[in-house]
Amino acid sequence: MLSLYLSIVETEEQRSFVEQLYYEYEQLMYRTAFNVLHNAKDAEDSVQEAFVRIITNLGKVSSIEPAKRGSYIVIMTKNIAIDLYRRNKKMVDADELSEVIPDTEHDVEREVFGKYGCEELNEALSRLPDAQREVLIMRYFHNESIENIAESLSISSEAVRVRLHRARNALYGLLKDDENDT
Repeated sequence: MLSLYLSIVETEEQRSFVEQLYYEYEQLMYRTAFNVLHNAKDAEDSVQEAFVRIITNLGKVSSIEPAKRGSYIVIMTKNIAIDLYRRNKKMVDADELSEVIPDTEHDVEREVFGKYGCEELNEALSRLPDAQREVLIMRYFHNESIENIAESLSISSEAVRVRLHRARNALYGLLKDDENDT
């Protein structure tokens, strides 16, 4: 499979980078996809699709700090696997798109990130559902635009906005609960 990926890229430097990514992340990507799909063939298809997306966006992937690159690739693979699962089951998740985002009276983002420390935020982040945690990481840790997140997750920009809204409010709620418990 690696030879197919290498044939797609243009320069020797890019080939070397893709080869490095393949050897470093392919098994992790496969395990991630398999944990979602519980099917070896579909997991391989998800990894293949992820590598095609990586190669398509090679400039973007190479610009991500090496320490953050693994989480970005795993999130992308997981979401591709989820999309494949949904296609196979013909599931439609219209709930995220139909809900209207209510106006908030205060700036949750500023209050949450300005008032609490890193340890408190990390602990609360770990308790969020995967989909919410992933969009927060992509948006604030990787500094991705909403459009890039939507493209990476294969969802609409509006769905990303809804997830971000829910994630910020859930994070805020967790932090407030922790504050009240102490």
